[in-house]
Amino acid sequence: MLRLDHVNIHTRDAAVMIDFLKTLLGVEEGYRPPFDMPGHWLYLEGHPAIHLNVVKREGDFPQGMLNHAAFAFFDREDAVKRAEATGYRLEHDEIPGVGIGQIFVYGPEGIRVELQYRP
Repeated sequence: MLRLDHVNIHTRDAAVMIDFLKTLLGVEEGYRPPFDMPGHWLYLEGHPAIHLNVVKREGDFPQGMLNHAAFAFFDREDAVKRAEATGYRLEHDEIPGVGIGQIFVYGPEGIRVELQYRP
């Protein structure tokens, strides 16, 4: 069975990005193989779901083919609390006809992350 294994994010400032993702998603930094480029692996429930590569880049993430990554939370209060705790701009929305709430958080370097909740 196919499933999404991980998301790879290029970041200029790993410490800021890790702090944002810890606050928002509760990730924990864990083992990363000894690649020859700097980076970090962030784990969700024991799985290395987010890979960070540290890169040199002048500006924020350019708008491109990947618009955002979404993570499902099933408790609205928890999702709102996590999003607000980041201190970054957020927007509330809902998936029409299915009753799933969405919070889009605009984080460091222009990254956008969606939290989903069920009322």
